[in-house]
Amino acid sequence: MLLRIKQALANIPITARVTLWYSFFIIVIVAALVAISAVVADEVFEDVSQKKLAKSVTKIANDMDEFEPYDDGIFFIKYNAKGDVIGGLAPKHFQISLKMNSGAVRLFENGENRFYYYDIAAKGKNVWVRGVINAEKFFKKEGLFLLALGVFVPVLFLFVLYGGYKTIKNAMKPVATMSKTALEIGSSRDFSKRIDLPAGKDELHALASVFNQMLDSLEKVYQSEKQLTSDVSHELRTPLSVIMAESDYAKNYSQNLNEAKESLEVISRQSRKITSLIDQILELSRLEAGRNLELKRINLSSILQNLASDYEKLASAKGLKFSCVVAPDVQILGNELMISRLVDNFLSNALKFAEAKIELNLTLTKTHAFLSVKDDGLGISKKDIELIWNKFYQADSSRNKSQNRGSGLGLAIAANIAKIHGAKLGVKSEAGAGSEFWAEFELVNLKQA
Repeated sequence: MLLRIKQALANIPITARVTLWYSFFIIVIVAALVAISAVVADEVFEDVSQKKLAKSVTKIANDMDEFEPYDDGIFFIKYNAKGDVIGGLAPKHFQISLKMNSGAVRLFENGENRFYYYDIAAKGKNVWVRGVINAEKFFKKEGLFLLALGVFVPVLFLFVLYGGYKTIKNAMKPVATMSKTALEIGSSRDFSKRIDLPAGKDELHALASVFNQMLDSLEKVYQSEKQLTSDVSHELRTPLSVIMAESDYAKNYSQNLNEAKESLEVISRQSRKITSLIDQILELSRLEAGRNLELKRINLSSILQNLASDYEKLASAKGLKFSCVVAPDVQILGNELMISRLVDNFLSNALKFAEAKIELNLTLTKTHAFLSVKDDGLGISKKDIELIWNKFYQADSSRNKSQNRGSGLGLAIAANIAKIHGAKLGVKSEAGAGSEFWAEFELVNLKQA
């Protein structure tokens, strides 16, 4: 039974549920107040009337010159010491022969007629003064009060009910807007849509703002995935086309083993290119997934010296001068494999584009280690500098002639590695003036190792 009630309530709009909930309590509270008011009003009106009667009679008894037969709803009767009426006026149906009783207001009932009366001896004179008030007037006033209460309370209740309903309904409008926008995004897959609300600082506006920030992130991810799919398709198309063409050629036109070997070499080279591209895409995906890697104390100087030893031989084979100046025993928090990958990307780029020399440097400040790889190649134009960190981007210049072309993922991988390590990354370059790629790491003694 309780479950059915809960299910039924769940199908009622929140606005109606809240309105019904507080309306129920308002009705209970108002009913209690009306009941209390009726009881209190009866006592209050009775008390006020009796006090007014006693006060008026006492006032006249103290100054008989003020005696009037009727004043402000009160009848005044004058008696002598024997109890005979010697002046004044009595209301109809009141028994004037009632015995004098000083000191208290008393009730006299005659059928349906009720009267309050009060007796007191006149000051300094051998007479009594009796004041009589019709109790029906008091009950009429009480009735009018309760009638007014009975009319006013329902009107007030309806006003509160309507006002509360409108307030809640208006407050819930942002929820309707959020639901509508979410449905539109779901049906159209248009992640550029945003929840458009008027200015406000309440909780629902704050929630809408958070949703919009989430949509910003989703749109970036969605666009990034679209771009990645497009870029991967583009990058794979060329080697696959070459493989297919060489396969067809080898099958249809190869006359001897040497011609077949040439085709197989091309196929092998393009296959390795595809494998390398896929490996780098997977590596980049793992980095962008943001998994929490355990960073530990590593010797950056040692990593650079090992890489320098390898690249010095590669540079020498190309007729390039390679210089390495590394500060000793520089400790940072990091992942050794990833840091090696970052520096390797910098050095491999320098090896591709340098014309005469490559410089690898590691210097220190009080708080940071500054790593840089510099070449004297053609450099990068200003319009390309901001874009080189994007996936698959390659500067459109002789810097990327066919023998130098890579996958366009190396610097994107380096940027993600730097992000994971909380390092700063940058490049200084001008067209025709060489390039210097740098990374700045916080020293280990400033962190919790």
